[in-house]
Order: sequence, then structure tokens, then C-alpha cells
Amino acid sequence: MAKRVKGSKQRRGAFRAPQRMCIACRESDGKRDLIRLVRAADGVHLDESGKMSGRGAYVHPQVNCWEEALAGSLIQKALRTKISAENLTTLSASVSTLLQVTDESL
Repeated sequence: MAKRVKGSKQRRGAFRAPQRMCIACRESDGKRDLIRLVRAADGVHLDESGKMSGRGAYVHPQVNCWEEALAGSLIQKALRTKISAENLTTLSASVSTLLQVTDESL
């Protein structure tokens, strides 16, 4: 039997980034590859830093995922809240500008 040297631990694998699931397409991806939505007292907001406190939901930065998430009640179900029409309009406008920025960077 091999003798174990004190303090030498073997890693069982490389570091894995935290995984989150897109509420629209239900595919898992790295936390940094998704856009986070946060439920706050005054409505739903985009969390660009990924560090805002509150209940969150994640969506891929792709047009088809956002269309599906905004069209249905997926965001409301994931965040367990009602979204006003005004907040939904503001959210969709900020998402469209964000998607344009990410498309230009690619």
C-alpha cells in the first residue's frame, strides 16, 4: 500500500465555472455567459455585474431566447413576481440595446 504524504491532495478535476440554466431554452451554461435578471422592490432589472442581491433568473444573450422569455410568462414564473407593462417595456428596451452591443462585439 502506498504511503500518503501529509498535505498532498490530488485535485479530482480542473476548476469548473458555476453553471446556470437559461429560463427560455433550458440549456445550462457558464454563469458569465448568461445575462441575469433580478427581482427588486421597484420591478425587474438587468444585473450587468451579476452581484445584485435578490432573486435572479438567467437568459442567454441571444435574440430567440429573449423573445421567448419576454413573450411568455417565463420571467414572471422564474422570479415569482408580476411584471407591470411599463417595467416590461423598459426591460425589453434595455435588452435590445444590450443585444446590439454584444452583436457588435462579436
